[in-house]
Amino acid sequence: MPRPYKGLFRRINFITIIAVYFLILVGGIVRSTGSGMGCPDWPKCFGKFVPPTDVSDLPSDYQDLYLNKRLEKNERLAKMFSFIGMKRLSKKIREEESIFVEQEFNFTRTWIEYINRLIGVIIGLLIIATVLSSLSYLGLNNAVVYLSITSLILVVFQGWIGSIVVSTNLLPGMITFHMVLAIGLIALLQLARFKVVKSDLKGIVNFRPKRLRRILEVCMVLFLIQILLGTQIREAIDQIALKLGEGLRESWIENLGLTFYIHRSYSLLLLLLHVYLGYILLKSVSNFKESKILVASLVSMIVLEILTGIVMAYFGLPRFAQPIHLLVGVGVFGAQYYLYLMIKERSSDNPVLVNG
Repeated sequence: MPRPYKGLFRRINFITIIAVYFLILVGGIVRSTGSGMGCPDWPKCFGKFVPPTDVSDLPSDYQDLYLNKRLEKNERLAKMFSFIGMKRLSKKIREEESIFVEQEFNFTRTWIEYINRLIGVIIGLLIIATVLSSLSYLGLNNAVVYLSITSLILVVFQGWIGSIVVSTNLLPGMITFHMVLAIGLIALLQLARFKVVKSDLKGIVNFRPKRLRRILEVCMVLFLIQILLGTQIREAIDQIALKLGEGLRESWIENLGLTFYIHRSYSLLLLLLHVYLGYILLKSVSNFKESKILVASLVSMIVLEILTGIVMAYFGLPRFAQPIHLLVGVGVFGAQYYLYLMIKERSSDNPVLVNG
């Protein structure tokens, strides 16, 4: 049986993971600049594969035209969700006031959203390349193939959810779900990578590995909750911005509710937990350079996450800080998950060396 193209898969997989993180950064830029509806239709943009550069390229009634198209699609979506029992979502799609608002053409916002979509297409192609390169593992390490194929299915599903996000004019809840799918995609790609590279890892866990893994699990769950809280706050800010306007940007934070204060205070708890995690890891691992680098990166990223959060809270949500805040948050979860896989693998591979 031929040997798998291990190096090829690892390179393509790594590039794909970096590309997904980059797409999350660009998605943050889309949100911070209010460009989410820069293209009122999907997958095309203003009915074209290359969007217009001036409003004169559009018909005079373009707002009514695309609003009616979205409403027709939303009615089909509402019927589908109602049929499968999701009546509450169906009702929101039909009645949410923001859905009936159609934005005016804006060159900058249109092209920011268009670039976001182009990067999404590139990631789709990279995922296909990942699947093709994983096929050499068929019969040798089937998990790599199955995880890669699942990643492709998830990307297709995420694209469909993205079309719903546009059709419903950034309906609250759908954006959070879209973010959860992105995190799931990163986890699948990282797990597929780990299945290939785990034999190269060195070092042993020789001090209470179960305790270390439990701490990691707690950190992962708590930080995922923090990401979801942050996404909900971002959705609330969108609604506040719609009501107050850009001129009152510095007062947006003041109009947020309890969720914001929980999110802010919660970050300090997460910082303390990860400092403790680093302390436990130093006692738990021998000759395990990779994990120590990950933990140092984790603590550094959480500090950066807190700093960007402070900048947003006290300086009127500057646009540059929002994408960084989002990217670092997802980066923390990715590092947590990969560290967990490493610790779990080494502790289970070397049970005779466990002391606690």
